[in-house]
Parts: sequence; structure tokens; C-alpha cells
Amino acid sequence: MRLGKLPLVLFSVIPLPLAQGQVVGPMIGQTGSTDARFLYRPDGVVQTLRASVLDSTGAVVGSDTQTSAAVQDYAVHFHITGLAPSTSYGYRIDQIAGDGTPTLLAGNDEQHRFRTFPGPGERGLFTAAFASCANATSEPVWARIDSLNVDAMFFMGDTPYIDTSTSATVLQKHRDFLRTPNISALIARVPSAGTWDDHDFGLNNGNGLTVPNKAVNRAGFVNYRAHARYGTGTEGIYNKVACGPIEVFLIDDRWFTQTAASPVAPGQPTFFGNAQWTWLLDSLKQSRAPFKVVAFGGIWQDKKGSENDDMQTYYYERDAMLDYIRSQRIPGVVLLGGDIHVSRHLIHPQRLGYDVHDFVSSPAHTSTIPSLNVYNPDLEWTSEQPQQFLTLTSDTRVQPAVLTARYYLANGTLQRIVTIPYDKLVPLEGTGLAKDLRAYWPFDQNGTNQSVLGSRINTTAVNGSTTGAAGGVRSGAASFTASGSQYLQVTRSILPENSSKYTASAWLKPATLPADGSTEKQYLMETTPAGATSTGSTGYGISVGIQAGTSADKVAVVLYTSTLKPAVASSGGTNSPTELVQGPFLTQVDRSLLLSHWSHLAVTFDSNQLRLFLNGQVVSTFALPIPGALTENGGLILGGHRGGTGRNYNGLLDEIAIWSRVLDDTEISSLWNQGNPQAIPTTVSMVDSDGDSLPDWWENTHGLDANNAADAIGDTDGDGIPAFIEYAMGTSPLHDDTPFYTYLRQIAAPGQSADSTTFKNPADNSLRVRLTLETSTDLHTWQAVPLGSPEAGISSIDNLLKLKLPPAAGQQRFYRFQAKAPQQ
Repeated sequence: MRLGKLPLVLFSVIPLPLAQGQVVGPMIGQTGSTDARFLYRPDGVVQTLRASVLDSTGAVVGSDTQTSAAVQDYAVHFHITGLAPSTSYGYRIDQIAGDGTPTLLAGNDEQHRFRTFPGPGERGLFTAAFASCANATSEPVWARIDSLNVDAMFFMGDTPYIDTSTSATVLQKHRDFLRTPNISALIARVPSAGTWDDHDFGLNNGNGLTVPNKAVNRAGFVNYRAHARYGTGTEGIYNKVACGPIEVFLIDDRWFTQTAASPVAPGQPTFFGNAQWTWLLDSLKQSRAPFKVVAFGGIWQDKKGSENDDMQTYYYERDAMLDYIRSQRIPGVVLLGGDIHVSRHLIHPQRLGYDVHDFVSSPAHTSTIPSLNVYNPDLEWTSEQPQQFLTLTSDTRVQPAVLTARYYLANGTLQRIVTIPYDKLVPLEGTGLAKDLRAYWPFDQNGTNQSVLGSRINTTAVNGSTTGAAGGVRSGAASFTASGSQYLQVTRSILPENSSKYTASAWLKPATLPADGSTEKQYLMETTPAGATSTGSTGYGISVGIQAGTSADKVAVVLYTSTLKPAVASSGGTNSPTELVQGPFLTQVDRSLLLSHWSHLAVTFDSNQLRLFLNGQVVSTFALPIPGALTENGGLILGGHRGGTGRNYNGLLDEIAIWSRVLDDTEISSLWNQGNPQAIPTTVSMVDSDGDSLPDWWENTHGLDANNAADAIGDTDGDGIPAFIEYAMGTSPLHDDTPFYTYLRQIAAPGQSADSTTFKNPADNSLRVRLTLETSTDLHTWQAVPLGSPEAGISSIDNLLKLKLPPAAGQQRFYRFQAKAPQQ
């Protein structure tokens, strides 16, 4: 969208910082739809400066005059308001003499232009670039970003590397970073904002306790970023940038860490801090941007190393944030991070009622750290290449809107494209037993999963185990022989990472049970630490087995769990949480209740206790010695333990289901249903609390009341179109779409007045159109294509019209619709 960019130049040899003393800028800072910020530092002297924004004729449409001062290292911030959305402007920076005479310092040419961001509900394309971990070797990255014509640039931490809290060094490194040729050219033409990570905060792996002079680093950051907000105003640097269809929430992952108790886990240290926590939740709830990027300098998952500056250390706050987003049914959220010198893409399935895409973009420089490219159950893709960056592009011209992520190398290589339609980022929920159902294998014909997670967690038969076997509790069942070491394997995770709750349910009909006095064990199910089987002592958050009992007429149902042990305080703050295996928890059961006939087992977990149910009744409750959420698990074995072979089950299993919540006693009793189980419901849908045909996410996004059905016929933007029509047509109730609807009305009733009652109620068939399909090879002569002909036709599938077009016969062919009102 920008004008007047320079040709792309890639440097193989990085020059020294620019001459001209210590001048920095001009830099376009945080921009909105009606305002823009600028930064300029003259050469270490006190000067009165004026920033002016110019329209297409060169006329000044806004200006701001400021004086440089030593206390801000002579960096001057300007803020100009009253601009128009999605409009190209020029700008200039002038020195103002004592008599008011201006002297041009920078700008006033085609290389110093920018574009304001789109307004609410405005359609179009918008692209933001994200890069972290940058130094002088990152110059090709800035050149490549500049060549892509992006609309915003976000510096995502370790930008620059500082690693000290000495004021003079902090300021010099900020100046040097912004003055290298390609970054200087980029920030003069592209609005920019950002956050910090450990190195620009002042110390590798530093936190709010270990950088005692962190105020020095904050002052350097504030001086050299032109933001609308810096944390609370005196602490931290968190901020948000509304880019029309994308809103970026820039998290401060350093200032507040370890400085107080967590607002959600009083016994644990905070990550966000109370002020940032409240701000973030309120801001997410209030956001009306379709796409919401929650970004910080670190990563949202576990580095699995000795460092503790990832969100796994503070998993309770990460998960509380995600739980809040889900409870408030906030659509369009994606996560973004950097730090680890490896780029990654993770998808956390249905974590928010929709899949959460988690993007990691690092490094912009040439140093990679392959050892941090660690396993995660939700990992989809990785790249260990140097000089990487990420772009996110929203396209709101289409319905549904689309967010596209692109991973680039500085040489132009496009490594990965991820396309996410907006309707895949809206929450789905089930009711009753379908609520929070993560896995359901009825085994009637095969091992496919029937829950919202779909084929991601289909089972694979190993060593000849079968599904669809005769004699199931409802229809088919899964059959296992222990002597054949048979089991079913699921290679992807089922529960969200670090789940605090689950319920597991299974019907079983053992052919044999462990002999009295033997050491034999038969496992019904056990999670694995990764997608493959494992004999290690980790990852089995869910573990249900059977072993010999205390007497000849008993067997013991044995439960284990693997949970996170709370972090331990040290001189450098709090270490990362560690894994703790808890169990065995044994329940003695009469052999006669299990052997050779169907019984129902269920296990619930709530981070504090395990409960075991047999045939609809609770039989045991086990308090965990150390409460905690589940550790990471990446797969599941059915009919065996985590190693796959060696402790296999002998008999039939059926109707296995797992939820990410604790089912209550009544629900578990309904699963038993006096020995006559029913199919578990799996339907999920968009939530519509007030039943007005508008899903809650759409109402919340557009400022309507999800608990007030009357607003479905409201007309907030005054374009004569009620909200329910705007939803059906894919238009915005916040934006006057009169021209579009006038066009449709004229199709329906040519020559008649544009009467808004045309759209009063679709049930009255007020908009009916007769369509005729025509074809041409030259755009001059048109012939009708009968829609009933064999080669063309219109059908209705899922309430959408599907058009089948005849194949082109060896030449270019064009099609058009002619529309007439029904009476014609």
C-alpha cells in the first residue's frame, strides 16, 4: 500500500552505521486510522523541531512542534491527529529557528510517505511484518521486508541486543540499531512498533528481579520507540496497536516477571503482573478487530532447557489467559513469539473452541540454535534457517475474511504459507455430553475419532488389534490379545497442554484378568510423552490399568498421573516447573464385576484429586499429594501402556471417550445408563445465547449484545440494513454499505426506488432474483447456458448455491449472470 519505495538492495557486506553524527530517523512510529507518530533525533543538540503531514497536493494537514532535550537523549516524539483512514500521506521534519523559519531536515519527497491504517469495518488487504533477534547481520531482512510493501513493522524483542543497564551503552545501541542503512530506510516508510525480550531488557534470561537497573533499559526503549503507550506509564512497556482488521497486543515479558504473586495462582510468581493482566483481558474483550495477535518476545511453550524465560514457567497464567478468551468467546486470536533462533508453527487444537495458531519468528540475524527446536505435541513445522521473518496478511475483501501467515528468508525464499479463514477462528461449543468432548472412539466399524478433533486423533492398529469386532457394547468394539502385544496408537495429543482437568471413560469386557499373586498388569490406556511409544518415566498424565488384587477374588484398578511440580524459588527468581509422577492409586474390585462381561469405568482429574467410577458409581477418591496440572503428553496407547508392548490388555474395549472437563456424577451415571449405553453426542456449533440467529462471536465483534435478541433487527450504521441481513450477506453492521445494497435492490426491482423495506424480512421473499447464465468467447456476443443442461447446473448444498460450469472447449471463455426480478 505504500508509495515511493526504493528498489531492493541486499548487502552481503554490512556497512558501518551511517555517518552524519548520531542522527536517528525519521522514524514512523505507531500509526492508527486517524493519527500517526514520528521520531527524530538531531545530532545530540537542543533544537526546536516540527513534524508535518502532507496531503497529495503537498498541503500541510497536521503538524506537531517539539524541542529536543538531553533527558530524552535528544530523541523527539511527534503525534499528529485528524488524518483520514487508509490514506497515503507525505511528511517532513523541519528545524524551526527562533524567528519561526523552517529548515528541512528530512522528508518532503517520495521516499518519506506512509499510509494510515484502515478504519473499523473497512475492507481491504493489510500486511504486518514481525521479526525478532536482530543485529548488523539482519540488514538483508529489512531490505526484503521493505520490498514486500508491508503496512506495519513489529520488532519483537532482542531488537537490539544490549545486555547491560549502563545508560550510555543502552542509548548508543538503540541509536546504532535504528541507523543501519536498510533499517533506517524501512522505518522511514513503514509504521513501526514493538516490544522487548531479555537482551534489550538488559540481561540474558533476565527477569524483573535480576535486572536491578531495568528503569535504564526502559528509558532507552521509550526514547527510541514512538508508541501510544508504555505499560502503566511508569512501569513496563506493554502496548496495543489497532491496525484495522488486525490488532496486535504487545506483551511485556520482562518487567513484571517474578516481582509479585500471580493474580491467578497466589502461591506462584507472576508473569504479566496485576496491571498488565487486567489490561490484557479487558483489551481482548473490547477488541473489535477480526484478528487479534497476542505477541511477546519469548515463546508460549516450553524451551525444555535450563532457562526459565518461556511461558511454561508461568503456565498457570498462560492457561488462565486462554481460558478467559474461551469463556468470553473471543474470536480470531492467534499467538506469536520469537527468542529461540528457530522459527516454528504450532496448532493447539480446539484450545479456544477453535484451533489456536502459534507462530514463532526467529532469528533475523545469522545465528541459529537448533537445540531449541524441541518436540511439542502441537508442533506442525519448523525452520532452523538464519535471517527469517514472518508476515501476517488479513484480507477482509472476502467472506469469510482470511488471515495468511508467510515465513520468509531474507533471500526471498517463501518457506511456509498458512491460510486461516476467519470462520475457523470462531468458537464452537457442544451441549450436554458434547461439551468439551475431545475424543470419542465408538469402534463400531473402525478406529476413527468422532469428536471435534476429527482425524487428527484417529487410532492405528498395531500387531493385529482389530476395530469393528463383533460383540461390542453397542455395535462393534476394539479387540486385543495380550499374547500378541496388540494395541491401538494415537500419535497426536488429545488434551490441551498442561490440562487442569479431564474425564476418561471406557467400556471393557476382559477375556482374562491378571492371575492372583502374579505381577501381571494389563493397561487399558496410557498417554505417551511424545507421538511415539516410550519406556521412559514421563508423560503418562492419564494411566488406567488392572493388576492382581489383595486376595484371590479381587483385582486392583490402578491409576497414575504425571503432573507439574510447582516451581522452586532460587536466587535468580523461580525455576521452571518439573514433572512429578503420582501414584499408584489402587482400588480393589471384585473379579466377578469385570471378567467376561461389559463394565463401565470412568476416571476424573481436577489437578487436586482423581476419582474412579465403576458402573456409574464412584468407588474411590484419591487426593494428590502435590496438586498440579498435567505434564505434556503427545499421544495415547489403548489396550496397552506407554511402551506399547509388555503390559497389554486381553479382551474388548468400546465407546472410549475423553473430555477436557470433569463430568459430574449425573453425567457419568448417564454414560453407564444401567448397562445400556447410548452414542455420545458430538455436535458442536457456534454459540447463539439469545437465539436471534446471530452467533455470539459476531455480535461481540460488532458491538452488539449477545444476550439481547432485539438487536438482530437493529441498524447501528444507519444504512437501512438490519443486523441479521448484514450477517447473512457478510457485510458489517458498523459500516454504511448502502451502495452495495442499492445495487442488489436494483437487481431485484430495476428502476424502482431504493426502498429499505426490500430487506425487511427475508421470510417474506422480499429479495427474489431470476438469474440467467450467459457465456462468451469475445465479450461481445453472449449466449445463454441452460442451467438444466447436463454440462451446467445450480444446486443447493448446505444452504449455499453451487454453480457447475461447462468445461471450456479449447479456448478462453467468459461467463456472466443476467438478473431480472421474478415478475419479469
